[in-house]
Amino acid sequence: MKKRVMEGYWENRLVLVTGGSCGIGLATASALAAQGSNVWLAARRPDVLESALARVKGSAGRSDQHFGTVSADLSDPAQAFPAIERVIRQTGVPDVLINSAGAAHPGYVQELTPEIFRWMMDANYFSTVYATKAVLPGMIVRRSGHIINISSVAGFLGLFGYTAYGATKFAIGGFSEVLRAEMKRYNIRVSVVYPSDTQTPQLEYENQFKPPETKAISGNASTLKPEQVAQAIVRQAARGQFSIYTSLDVRMFYLLNKLLPRALVFSVLDAMASAGHKTDRVGK
Repeated sequence: MKKRVMEGYWENRLVLVTGGSCGIGLATASALAAQGSNVWLAARRPDVLESALARVKGSAGRSDQHFGTVSADLSDPAQAFPAIERVIRQTGVPDVLINSAGAAHPGYVQELTPEIFRWMMDANYFSTVYATKAVLPGMIVRRSGHIINISSVAGFLGLFGYTAYGATKFAIGGFSEVLRAEMKRYNIRVSVVYPSDTQTPQLEYENQFKPPETKAISGNASTLKPEQVAQAIVRQAARGQFSIYTSLDVRMFYLLNKLLPRALVFSVLDAMASAGHKTDRVGK
């Protein structure tokens, strides 16, 4: 019985996916459509949203499923709250919110401008907060719901080159932990996802700015396809897992980071970064 309930977890669910026009958000939306969910996509660009919607509809498992889009910059509260309120008026309070909107811009801390730090916090952390707060009142009244926030390996490991980005992903992890505690009494689930590098347009942008030390560290981890991340989210969220690991090596990194002395973890990361620095100097 438990297995059958888990397998049918997504059937007829209304799911709102922020950052749903590409990458992990789009792959997850498509996977959920295939599982029988009714899916709405939220992102900034209407033209990209339309092509994304066509892909999601093409993944649908049934002809009676419902889909839609809403265009807004979710890092701006003046746009985020009205946009999600429009979705709620049209469809009702989502059963599931997946916060996948975000961006990454690595670099040496002394070279990153204050504007980049603010952009990272707005795009990653505050977009998650705004979307969550927009759906919570209805979920609390209904006493059910599931909020899934996308963090990163850089959200539990302090990785070289990610002072701006990593801080926002750590913030998402902390926000999710407290949110889980506060929402338990209302029967609202919370999950946080820790992907490693994933083959998305965002990664292509990010790779332009990675210092050699960052490239050396990321080169030791697998690069996933968005569909792999999506399947991990679909499976593990249906089981009610709080922490969702998108691959075996991410799970291993998380556990080792928790269990090993911090000095040892730092030594390993420092050695990997140093190797990248030396390689860069040799290349010059």
